[in-house]
Amino acid sequence: MKCGIQLDEDVSKLPLEDLNVYRVVFTDDNLHVRIDIDGKSTYFSVTNGKVIIHSKELFNIIKDSDFSNCDVNTIIDVILDEVVYYLGTKRTELFRKFDDLFERITEGEVKDVGEMKDLRREIQTLYSDSSSLFYVAKKLSKFISKDTLDNISFAYERSEILITRSADLYNIYLTEVQNELNIIIKKLTSISFIFLPITAIASLYAVSYSSLPSSLDSINTVYFLTPLVVLGIILTLYLKKINWL
Repeated sequence: MKCGIQLDEDVSKLPLEDLNVYRVVFTDDNLHVRIDIDGKSTYFSVTNGKVIIHSKELFNIIKDSDFSNCDVNTIIDVILDEVVYYLGTKRTELFRKFDDLFERITEGEVKDVGEMKDLRREIQTLYSDSSSLFYVAKKLSKFISKDTLDNISFAYERSEILITRSADLYNIYLTEVQNELNIIIKKLTSISFIFLPITAIASLYAVSYSSLPSSLDSINTVYFLTPLVVLGIILTLYLKKINWL
């Protein structure tokens, strides 16, 4: 590993209780840092002027990094910059998933909230990681460059926008469900609208005549059915004209 950065996954000697609260802990001349990646706590330390990575996930992110020099400040700056780049890649993918899901919701292709829950969970994890990194960067501001600090601030703001937008998915989904329900109710109402006057006229015919026509051969059958059919056609055309059918 460049600059002699070591991987030591033994975290038993770290002040974990303090790290899990403060995220950045100074002990004597040593520095201990906790960074969340994909919702999992990762750690690195600066001990006797040497940087030690305590999590394989973090080590894999920085192992191919280029260091302009092996100064501790430079190493810390590169570590945070690589993490913000990793989170930025995740954020770009989540934005793509969000846009795809949004489009499918508006087209009526999504029939349950399962995908929304999964995406929301991923976005919340990213937001939590970005906010913790932003806090760590503030605590380590004297060790990192202004560009890195600006990148971390930008990443935090973008993740905040993403989690705010993700909350709208449920409202959009419920609106689409309500629209579909309204269409169904409209069609059922249209059917009732067509058959209600037909039923009323049929009832009047039944009351007016002692014997209703029993076969299609009778002229009375034509007299009986003609107004009903005509009325049904007129009402159907009317409903189509007003886009109810």
